[in-house]
Amino acid sequence: MQALLVAVLLQLGAPAQLRTVSGTVTDAQGSTVPNAIVQLEVGGAVVAEAQTSTDGRFAFITASTDPIRLIVTATGFGQNIATIPAGAGQDVTIALQPAPFFEAVQVTSTRSDVARADPTVTAAVFPSSELLTSAPLSVDDALKMVPGFTLFPSSRVANPTSQTMMLRGLGGSGVNRSLVLADGVPLNDAFGGWIYWGKVPHAAIDRIEVVRGGGSDLYGADAVGGVVQILTVDPSRSMARVLVEAGNLETGRVSMFGGLRLGPWMIVGAGQWFTTEGYIPVAADERGAIERPAGSKHRSALASVTYLGATGWRIGARGNLYSEDRTNGTVVQVNDTDSRQASGEVAGAVAGGYLSAHVFGGTQGYDQTFSAASAEPPRATEDLNLIQRVPTRLTGGSVQWTRQWNQSTLLVGGEARSVEGDTLETRFRQGLVLGMSEPGGSQRVGSAFARVMLAPTDRLTLVTGAHIDAWRSASSQTSFSQTVGAFSPRLSFAYRLGASGVALRGSVAGGFRAPTLNELYRSFQIGNDVTLPNEALTPERLRTGDVGVMVSRGRASARATAFWSVLNDTITNVTLSTSPSLNVRQRQNADKMRASGVELEADVRLPAALSVALTSSIIDSRFAGSSRLRDFRVPQVSGYSVGINVRYDHPVWTASTQVRVTGPQYEDDVNTRRLRRATVVDAFGGRTLARRVMLFAAVENMFDAEYEIGRIPMRTLGLPRAVRTGFQVVFP
Repeated sequence: MQALLVAVLLQLGAPAQLRTVSGTVTDAQGSTVPNAIVQLEVGGAVVAEAQTSTDGRFAFITASTDPIRLIVTATGFGQNIATIPAGAGQDVTIALQPAPFFEAVQVTSTRSDVARADPTVTAAVFPSSELLTSAPLSVDDALKMVPGFTLFPSSRVANPTSQTMMLRGLGGSGVNRSLVLADGVPLNDAFGGWIYWGKVPHAAIDRIEVVRGGGSDLYGADAVGGVVQILTVDPSRSMARVLVEAGNLETGRVSMFGGLRLGPWMIVGAGQWFTTEGYIPVAADERGAIERPAGSKHRSALASVTYLGATGWRIGARGNLYSEDRTNGTVVQVNDTDSRQASGEVAGAVAGGYLSAHVFGGTQGYDQTFSAASAEPPRATEDLNLIQRVPTRLTGGSVQWTRQWNQSTLLVGGEARSVEGDTLETRFRQGLVLGMSEPGGSQRVGSAFARVMLAPTDRLTLVTGAHIDAWRSASSQTSFSQTVGAFSPRLSFAYRLGASGVALRGSVAGGFRAPTLNELYRSFQIGNDVTLPNEALTPERLRTGDVGVMVSRGRASARATAFWSVLNDTITNVTLSTSPSLNVRQRQNADKMRASGVELEADVRLPAALSVALTSSIIDSRFAGSSRLRDFRVPQVSGYSVGINVRYDHPVWTASTQVRVTGPQYEDDVNTRRLRRATVVDAFGGRTLARRVMLFAAVENMFDAEYEIGRIPMRTLGLPRAVRTGFQVVFP
């Protein structure tokens, strides 16, 4: 009500050509919807944004006398777009209908600054309200509920180089084939492709969007498996969040976010401190004297300043700092990372459409020690044999233009990225320096892309597009270099069968992933398993397709998707030799990988504030072609998985339980090291004491199940029971 009163007073003192557009957002039963996002679109460009107050009200003042559009989105509801005729706009009522989970609005699948629902993609959205009221402590653990999502050990205890994720069976040997973004800026490590999940403070996250299937047509290299985007809060008013928690394993976290609106200026700051002593990951019957807990500490901070012009133009700058220290499970092996990144953006209406441009850059230092351990099990002694220092420099930028004509949308753009990195290695034997080396190189990627979305009828949506890439890699120590081009097209559709609540969708696409500098130039050792680089690696190329059916009836929604993929020139770790004292592998292009399977998602909203969600997948991922790995299963890809999430959301009490079952999988390329099935149960409970304060308790792996996460070189186990408690505060 206050927002409306202020708008009316401003209108009384404004020039005659200004008009007020105000109204109320309700649900299907007429109850008001607070915290809905209302965007004002003039001439195809979003020029202002507001958040509804506690009584569902919003208001804008605009100088436009033309027809305008209001785009309304809210968590749990379908998007509603209302057209306001010229000269009108007082006290409009916009009703939102409950949305099936697969109609959640996102920006990732359309690479747009305006959130929309794209029915032609397979996407999942995790809002902050769910992330903050679920048991998983870290982002990567929360995403395990996505069907077909495969993850290495939790980021709390895993070496950063093993923090990779896989979608739809396109995995193996610690290679990351999915792109992770934070507000459009790559979160993947520029040198190795692994992911620092803690870079974005937890309290600053607004939602996470996961698009499964090839994403190279929009995002180019690195997106063959899909795209995960972490979107931070973009406050439409001044606000703050505080999260404080502590638990066993000497775990603690403080995460804070604050946003200030001062006229056209928006100032945002966030920070996080996290620590855990961790646990000894080696199975008890294989432990030796050198074993220590694998733990981590990290600090992250981000800040941004944005100017929102009266004509809809947006200019902003952002900085991010991150540092972490890790113990890797033995006396000698440790690593640390220091990262600095900055980005800027300019966006606004141009030529009847919306233009946005981004630039980013940063530097990073990654240090790690390696050791040679005595024969295992048990491992009684270890000697330092290698120190690595990996400095990396990254610069990049992108520009894109979007325009909408009635039910059609055109997107065109281009991007470029440059990475330089070296591996400074010092080798030891029995405390003596054996020698030093400095392998490394540079990569350049330039691309152009275009996408067209058409809706010729209310029932049919068509999307087509392509991404053209030019990739060059060069060694800094030798004359070796290579230049490769790639064309990644996509064609997809969605068709609704009238008012039946049934829809069909399908897509075919191509993809491209270039080898990272890590795969080309960096060697590493885990125990007595050594993996060698290979500067002659060539890019991987993907052909993929999927078909699906979606059903929505009242409180129940379901989606089934069948997919197939062929990845040519697959990069994997190939075993060269084995012995009791040393196993040697090398990264090679292993001909082909074939992955196919079925994903199932279902959601039922029961009475009494209960909801039940089911996710599952069956995946067959194998090496193919003429290589010696033909018909072996791709390592680190489970044959099946099942997830069940039960939630209770009440104004006072909040509770959730997640059950995850992960089928057997292999750890190595020749399928000799098998990991058993794992079943993990997590639970969360919270009570709201006041409008702004919630006390909570959470437990991960409630029944302390012992499950395997690795067998190279020894049997290692996943997170034991982890209990924590804390509080959350939200202003206003």
